[in-house]
Amino acid sequence: MSKKPDDQSWEDWIEEKIREAQQKGLFDDLSGKGKPLPHRRNPFLPEEQQLAYDLLRDSGHTLPWIEEGKAIDARLDKARRMLARRYRWYLAERERRPGHKLAALEQVWIRHRQEFESEIAAINADIRIYNLKVPSLTLQKHIIILKEEYDRLRSASD
Repeated sequence: MSKKPDDQSWEDWIEEKIREAQQKGLFDDLSGKGKPLPHRRNPFLPEEQQLAYDLLRDSGHTLPWIEEGKAIDARLDKARRMLARRYRWYLAERERRPGHKLAALEQVWIRHRQEFESEIAAINADIRIYNLKVPSLTLQKHIIILKEEYDRLRSASD
């Protein structure tokens, strides 16, 4: 390799060498040509944990707390979808039934809400444990607030 001239900056010399290699076609047969470079760094990990993270990811695995977070999200999504489906049924039945049969319908809706509230209590317990495991406060999950869930449910059906 040629020596850098004293009157040339390192950046200019490196750029010149890259251009020369391109003109010679030295970069033409590289694997992944024309594809974006893979994003290999996890910005949330300390440098000393990066190698372990890369090994886990490249072998198709992930950190346990990441899997737990995905499971919590899936469980919450399922509970919300179930409640929304039951709420739509409840509203439709209220419209369809005569006034004297509403008490039984209300009891069914109360039972559905109790099931949802029990599931949210269990999810919140999992969130509390999850929040103890994550390596950063920014990765913690918020506790689910029932009032907000019911407000979201009502506004979605309006």
